[in-house]
Amino acid sequence: MGEADAYLNLNKAAWGHISDYGELDRRIRLIRKHILGTLFSAAGRLQFALLNNEIDQSQSQPHIFITGHWRSGTTYLHNLMCLDPNYTFPTTSDCMNPHSLLLENSRKTARGKTARRPMDNLMVSAQSPQEDEFALLNLGARSPYECLLFPQKLHEALSIADPESMELQDRQNWERTFRTFVHLISFVGNDRPVMFKSPTHSYRVNSIATAFPNAKFISIRRNPLEVFESTFRMWKSLFELYAIGPSINDDDLRETILKNGTTLERKMSDALGKLTKGRVAFLDYENLVHAPTSELQKIYETLNLDSSHLISTQSMQAIKKHKAYKALNEMPPPEWRTRVLSEWNNFTSYR
Repeated sequence: MGEADAYLNLNKAAWGHISDYGELDRRIRLIRKHILGTLFSAAGRLQFALLNNEIDQSQSQPHIFITGHWRSGTTYLHNLMCLDPNYTFPTTSDCMNPHSLLLENSRKTARGKTARRPMDNLMVSAQSPQEDEFALLNLGARSPYECLLFPQKLHEALSIADPESMELQDRQNWERTFRTFVHLISFVGNDRPVMFKSPTHSYRVNSIATAFPNAKFISIRRNPLEVFESTFRMWKSLFELYAIGPSINDDDLRETILKNGTTLERKMSDALGKLTKGRVAFLDYENLVHAPTSELQKIYETLNLDSSHLISTQSMQAIKKHKAYKALNEMPPPEWRTRVLSEWNNFTSYR
């Protein structure tokens, strides 16, 4: 049993799920599960109880969900879309400390220096837009990120990415936790609709579209070879941070990424194809990097949204700043390159 370099603020229910993947040592069981986990659970229940009567209001809002495979440009797109003052978004602080967001008003108190994400060296702060999957994990909803502590269970964890694949009780808890977190972020954002981004939502378009009938979706795609290798690097870096169980070997990791990518693409494409006109926009990462403003304009036109903020000086400066970041464009080894192009053939249809 190893010692993690970083910790997740998991409530007791989350620790219960993770215990199914492997044995926890006594120190983790006592301090992180029974003491801290219990405190996080109590804070979360109190926080959600305060909002319980107002959740229905958030369900009718036109929230936006960015979908796409890991490392396909979802973070870059999310950062650009979050420049829109008509929308709020979950921050890093919100997602890593979701139990006490309302109780402590942590958006005002969150501090800390910026840090580089280990998988791509992108600078992130407590107030940066963040992937909400970390919040769902911390709050005890079933999540593929349970495997961060036990890397060898990656394949098993990815199988529960879609709530429709969960046991009934787990699915109901996921839906309840997700709806409440969406409303929480809207509430602390002055009741604005929320701009969400999580590759895991690519599995969940059906569930999200049902829960939020006015939600809109943006799907981004990127060169599949770059996506594959960058996803490999991402999982490796996250496991190095959070793992307490045995590591997964490189070939098994690549095999899991390859097989799972087909499942993700099928679920996402099928669900997005059922949405009515004006609810979904598609774009290529390469086009977004080359001409971000014009690509954003196309998204807003497709989704019938107000894009007037794009011509503001503040937005133009921010877009220019984000464009200065240069992504790592590594390719997989030759033997894997052939398999990616063969088995991810749907990915090669990206425009």
